[in-house]
Amino acid sequence: MTPNPSLFALYRVALRLYPRHLRLRYQDQMLQALRDAHAEPEVNPYSFWIHTFTDLLQSSIKEHILMTRDEVIRRPIFFHAVTLGFILTLMGGASALTFQQMLRRGADQPQLQMVQHYASELAAGRQPEQVLPVGHIDLQQSLEPFATFYNDHGVPIASTGTLNQAIPVPPPGVFEHVRSHGSERVTWQPQPGVRIASVIQRIEGPNPGYLLAGRSLRIVEQQESLFWRMVFIAWFVLVALLIAGAWFLTRAQLRPATV
Repeated sequence: MTPNPSLFALYRVALRLYPRHLRLRYQDQMLQALRDAHAEPEVNPYSFWIHTFTDLLQSSIKEHILMTRDEVIRRPIFFHAVTLGFILTLMGGASALTFQQMLRRGADQPQLQMVQHYASELAAGRQPEQVLPVGHIDLQQSLEPFATFYNDHGVPIASTGTLNQAIPVPPPGVFEHVRSHGSERVTWQPQPGVRIASVIQRIEGPNPGYLLAGRSLRIVEQQESLFWRMVFIAWFVLVALLIAGAWFLTRAQLRPATV
């Protein structure tokens, strides 16, 4: 019985899963063995092809593993360098992410202090207009921290900062979340090009509402961008040095000794 032409052609293509040197050496024998096995009188075509492709996948993976093992044995320095580079990449990446998060969370520190200070005065019964000075900070240009008080319905009452001559308002969902959780840190973008690291706290008492303190993320994001460029350059140089060192050591190891 002649094998199905389409499946036979697919099998021929699937042989590329094997390492190239094995495929070039044994491809003809494997194709002939397939024809002979398919010609058996009691062969079920459906189960035959499932078993054939399953076996091809398993054996190709096994051959690649064996080939990698042999390569490691033959060139241990190179693979040790790759392993070391992989470990250093993971450790360095984790450290860089930790540092980046610390840098980002540090952008909230003035706002946290402002919220605590203004919240205590508002909770004591002072009016928002008495607690917050008249707005003079342009959020689009200034890097100074600002504070805004919103009433219980999310309407701005007083603010030390403005955007386009108006007091910006966060999305309503932010107020709903803070009402349930008490406080929250939010990265807020009231308009393109203006990103703000803000801290929002629920205010109870005579003047219930929400107190928001924020400042521009422009400098922090510039620092983050510079930091990631430096991390990438350091990683690239380190990996390049590891690979170059492994290559030179391997060549020196394989060079025949002179008498």
